[in-house]
Order: sequence, then C-alpha cells, then structure tokens
Amino acid sequence: MNAGSDDTFDFARKCIEKCLTNANHGACVLPKKSAMSTPKRLVDVGRAAAPIRLIDTQGKALEYTALSHCWGTGSPLKTTKANWKKLSYNIPFESLPPLFQDAILITRQLGLRYIWIDSLCIIQDSARDWETESFRMGNIYENSYVTISATGSSDGGVRCLRDRERPVKLTYTSSTAIDPEIRAARIEDHHPHGLNDKPAELLGPLTTRAWALQEHVLSTRVLHYTNTELLFECRTSFRCECSPSRTSRPTTPALIPKAILAIDKHPNAIWDAWHRVVEQFSRRNLTVQMDKLPAVSGIAGKIQKATSSKYLAGLWESNFAFDLLWSTSTIALPDAHYFSLSSYRAPTFSWASLDTPVTYSSFDDDDRRSAVPSITLVSSSVSVNGLNPLGSLRSVSASVLGPTLHATLLSTQKEGVWEYALHIKGTSVITIQHDCLLTEDFVGTTSHTRKTVRRAQCGNIPQKFKAPVFCLGVVRFDTWMSGLVLGLARHDPGCWNRLGTFAAGTDVFLRASEEEIQIA
Repeated sequence: MNAGSDDTFDFARKCIEKCLTNANHGACVLPKKSAMSTPKRLVDVGRAAAPIRLIDTQGKALEYTALSHCWGTGSPLKTTKANWKKLSYNIPFESLPPLFQDAILITRQLGLRYIWIDSLCIIQDSARDWETESFRMGNIYENSYVTISATGSSDGGVRCLRDRERPVKLTYTSSTAIDPEIRAARIEDHHPHGLNDKPAELLGPLTTRAWALQEHVLSTRVLHYTNTELLFECRTSFRCECSPSRTSRPTTPALIPKAILAIDKHPNAIWDAWHRVVEQFSRRNLTVQMDKLPAVSGIAGKIQKATSSKYLAGLWESNFAFDLLWSTSTIALPDAHYFSLSSYRAPTFSWASLDTPVTYSSFDDDDRRSAVPSITLVSSSVSVNGLNPLGSLRSVSASVLGPTLHATLLSTQKEGVWEYALHIKGTSVITIQHDCLLTEDFVGTTSHTRKTVRRAQCGNIPQKFKAPVFCLGVVRFDTWMSGLVLGLARHDPGCWNRLGTFAAGTDVFLRASEEEIQIA
C-alpha cells in the first residue's frame, strides 16, 4: 500500500484529531504563540492553482507543519541571498526535490497552508540568519501543528509517499466457529514497546543524523514516514498502522516536558533526561563538525529556561559534578574518531570535545542517595562564537575546588588495544576509562619542561609511556569515589585537560589534598 493512500492519510488525520481533542493530552497543548515562537519564514504551499512561495511571517501566528529530513550527500533546493526574492514570488513544484513535494502534499492533505523546511526558510549563506534561526529551531518544531519526519528517506530524492512492502497473506483455518482477527507484520522501523521506561527507538536514515534528534525531542506531534508504515507520536501516546490502538508509554517528545513537570518532586529527573539526550545525540552523525553544540542548543534552551542553570558546553552548573562523569564507549582501534580533534570545539571536560559515543552511568536510588559531589564549582568562564548563546564556543574554562592526588599513568597495548592504568602511591593499580588515545607530552619553556599526558591527535603514533598525571575526586559514594584523570594543558601549563575517568575506593583519597584547579 502506498504511503499516500486515502487510508494512510485518514490514519494520520485521526491520530492528530484525537491528540488535539482528547482531554488527557494536556501535555500536547501548544503554548500561546508569540513573535519569538513564530518562524521568520514559511513556505506557502498555496492551493492547487496558487503558486508555492516563500513568505515572511512578520511575527503572525500561523499554523504550519515542519519537515524533519536528511540532506544527504547532495544539496537540496535552498534559499540564498541571491535567490530568496525569486523564491518569494514562485517556487515551481517540479523544481522541488521529490521529498519536498511529498511534504507539501501531506501539508495540504492535513488542511494546512504553510510548511517550515530548514533549507528553504533559512538563508543558507547568511551566517547571521542561520545562527538566529537555528537558535529558534526548538520553538519552531515545538509549535508546529505536526512534524513530518521523513524517517525512512536518506535524502531529498527519496520520497516518503511511496509504495511500501505488501502485507503477508496468511492461510488460516479456525478450529472454532469464531473467526479471530489476526495481524502479522515484520517490525523493522520501530520497536513497539519501550524498554526500561524509555521511549521506543525508531530505525531509519534520519535517526542517524544529529540535528534530527532535537527536531524529534522538541516536537509536540510527529508523523514518522518509515519504510514499512506510518507512525504517530505525541507527548502522550504512540500509534502505528500495524497496531493502531493508542499506546500509553514513554515517547521521545514527552522526555523533556515530563521531566520539567516533575522538577519540584524529582529535581534529578531533568538531569537524567539530559544525560539520555546526550547519549543518543553522541551516537549520531554531523556533516559540519562545529555544529555539535548548536545541534542540541534548542533542547538546552528548554532546560535552561526551566532550571535557570548556567550552561557550560553541554554540562550544567547545577549538576556539574555528575555531568562531568561521562565516559566514551569501548575504544578498540586507532581510528580517526578515537583521536582528539585538531581544532577547538569544546573544553576537554565536555563530551562535545570528542566525536565518540558517550554514556552516563544510571545510578540506582540507593547510589543516588549516597552520592555527594566532592567538588565545588568556584567560577566558570564561557565565550561564545556567534549569536547563539548556547551554540558554538570560542573558549570555556572552570575553576573547581576538590580532593586531588598525584599519580603516574602507564600505557600498555594488549592485542592491538591500548589500555591506561593509574599508579597511586600506596594503592593497587587502577585501570582508567580513557576518553580517546593518549600520548606522552612535555609542556613549559625550554629551560623548564614538565612531563605530562595529553589526548592524542590524528597523526600521533601511540606508544608506551609512563608519565605524571593529576586525579580529581568528583563524586563520592558510600565506599568509592568517581573522578577525572587530568594532564597539563599544552598551551596553558596552569590549566588541566581531561584524559578520562576512574573509580577507586574512598580509602585511596584519605591522603588527598583540597586544591583549586582550572580545567578546560
């Protein structure tokens, strides 16, 4: 059956209508529109005979759909300084990529006149327009009537309204007089049930893209066009064509709003939700590597508004100790992704400084109750690079006061895999979770150099070494301490860079001294 069939459109309209009219969907009620929440531009899809064109909304509260899609390796039709006036008069339907054509047809079928498409509604060669509108993107998706998610399309050339796999015909003879209803489907594009109270995961090209996570998380309602069926998701429920009955379980659009609503009774819920976002986000791909923080800034903006906490390159001042304790996935080969970046994007204490998947430990209730931050954030400095206050960075540093220990870090290679172990005087060897491949380094002046360890960059050949490092205890539990392994910064010997994390018994820190250090 084609995804553009009458039955599929009926399914979409019914799902949206139930969300809009059901009293139990209070979480799905859109906030009152303001000039800040309205996109600067929209595409007027017109009517059958009217031209499609780009319009300036002038702050008017208009109802619109929003498209979430993969750009792919090619370049979709986009608005530039040179063509935006032309596009404001007429955009020939046949000049649009097939996916954009489908998105316009869906918008019309839903009875709406306007759609927001990033490549058309943001002037792509204007840095100022891109920074301003990308910062508003969270509001744009949240306030859309529905987000059209081209989950199964790898680029603008792949339609979402296309023929899908035919249903399997089963021959069945009932042994009773009752003819039961039987449904059979091969589930490829989504898991019908979320595990461990987490939202179900969708599968498709769009779910590998970093920008698309924010579009999904912040949307109030989403129509997911997958390779096999249409799925509807809102902040309250989840429906799919293979099982059209309403499913009340965690959904991705509910993740942040639910945590914000619970903030008084469960203040840690918002930070746990942020950690889940970071974990998913770090596993996705970016075309422009410097977009790492801009691509999640809309979600950060929602959390900052709810908590009034200062944002520090993907970490939060109010949860700084716990936010520091991210770790990278197991590093097996000296691949480019396991090296430090050659240019600055974020401080080393931030997960955004690397292109590796990261994880946060999920503490049980007992661990969380016993956990006590060992550090105090004394001061912090953030210098942004552009108009988005939660986006690209020029520099970030933090001064923290906490228990510190001098140690020696040794590197060894086992079966092609590099491992790093801490030697702290009077204790057994502690294996660390390193952020990326590490290398020996020397910092200081020609007359006074100090041996240390730093993150290796692409081109550095990993070798065995033995060098001094610093250990900072970050969070103390009943019988153990989690902390950071630090090396002297190459260009600022008075500052420390993160190398990895460790866990050790609290007895190890009996000889620790309280020091204020700067990390960046």
